[in-house]
Amino acid sequence: MTTKTNTSHLNHQTIAKRIEESLDAIGILAEVLLKNGGHKGNPDDADASDPIDDRGESGIQSAISIIACLAHRDFCELATDLGIPE
Repeated sequence: MTTKTNTSHLNHQTIAKRIEESLDAIGILAEVLLKNGGHKGNPDDADASDPIDDRGESGIQSAISIIACLAHRDFCELATDLGIPE
């Protein structure tokens, strides 16, 4: 493998890892929001843990949006590098 090819392969691995970690983080944050939803309905339906307040919920939603945007950028970079058409 040439140095350029090796560097490109390592870059693709790095991008793929970032996308994987981004998707995992989005899933975890979404799960937290879903579990928190029980606190907004019938209090008897929720577990005993403290609910996330509106500011915390907004922060999680913002984090999901930011992570998704960065993952999309990484995906587009990877797709372009691999010659995958839009």
